[in-house]
Amino acid sequence: MSISSISSAASSFSYGNDSEIKQLQNQLKNLQKQLNTENSSKDDAKTKQAKVQTLEAQIAQIEAQIQQIQTKKTNQSGSSEQATQTNSNLANTDASTITSNNKIDVQA
Repeated sequence: MSISSISSAASSFSYGNDSEIKQLQNQLKNLQKQLNTENSSKDDAKTKQAKVQTLEAQIAQIEAQIQQIQTKKTNQSGSSEQATQTNSNLANTDASTITSNNKIDVQA
């Protein structure tokens, strides 16, 4: 019931993050290629420095976004496991209550 809905929601969330991370990693690769190209270019020093700084800032920003998504994914995964365990404990408690109710009825 509720356990499966939590699991499927967590799976959907995970797949969404994975594709977003892959997209950011592709952007990162492209920026790194541009950085390498700029480093080997014959631009004057001032122009080269400005372009390199811009590319390095963009790379740092994308790396930070990837890290943030991975952290959220880890936290979300932990929350999902905790919710599943809580639901499992509730189910066990309900079963114990039923069993204990049966014992009371038998003793009565």
